Amino acid sequence: MLWVVSDRGAIIVHARDEQELDRIIEPSVQAVIYQPPSLPAWLGAVAGAVERGALAVPRTTLASARRDELAAWLEHHVPVGAVADEVRAALIEDVLAMSDRLAIRTGGGRFLMRIFTGAPSTECGFHVDTVPPGAPVWGLLRVYNGAGTAYIEPDNLDSVAAFYRYLGRRERLARERREARAAGDGAAAARLESEIVALDARPAFLHRPQDIHVAPAGAIVAFKHLDIRLHWSSHGRAAAWIHCSPMAGAPRLVVNLTVPQAVPRSARPAPHVSAR
Repeated sequence: MLWVVSDRGAIIVHARDEQELDRIIEPSVQAVIYQPPSLPAWLGAVAGAVERGALAVPRTTLASARRDELAAWLEHHVPVGAVADEVRAALIEDVLAMSDRLAIRTGGGRFLMRIFTGAPSTECGFHVDTVPPGAPVWGLLRVYNGAGTAYIEPDNLDSVAAFYRYLGRRERLARERREARAAGDGAAAARLESEIVALDARPAFLHRPQDIHVAPAGAIVAFKHLDIRLHWSSHGRAAAWIHCSPMAGAPRLVVNLTVPQAVPRSARPAPHVSAR
């Protein structure tokens, strides 16, 4: 196990054992990145199928699904014949195993799943993910192929306020670009695109703007989500993982899972309970 500790106490754990994903429940842990020592053959088959367009999954958010509903959706939407049957079964089981980990560690019985295949774009820059009020404040992410997820070490953050200044400006630029595109104003859209690219190239909220790390494809990331009530506030830097999808590259398969509602205290697991 390796981990990086910032000067402000927030930690990103770089795990060598999948069980260490459970460290995400520690208050100071912002994210746990588990990179398997070797990736299974089925993952390579999935990567190839996604990148050549044979395996495509519609961009979907299941807002509150039981495990059996996740399974049914995956069975219906992961295309038969895109990969070998055993590869398809392994992919579906992998997604369900992430929901099992969430269920065991949170006591939750319903899940919010975001899933898609698609090429990266400049639509979204550095950001934090949020959960509804009172919901467990962490989730799981797996990028199955292509470019990984960029992130910053906690000690590289100038301040939470500086990050939100960046986020506010970027969201405004992205909104104005969408409006320009909808209006058919190509010149304005191109100008706004240039501003977005320049903003992302040297993030002003970082002490070391070029010191960007990447969680590689194939890794499983457990990471802190922010209670939506704290968004745009001066919360602690360990409260959420600041990260960014790639801006260009081949199509990727991405799955993100959280528990979307508060879990009664009586249903929460004992601290020693662990997932597979």
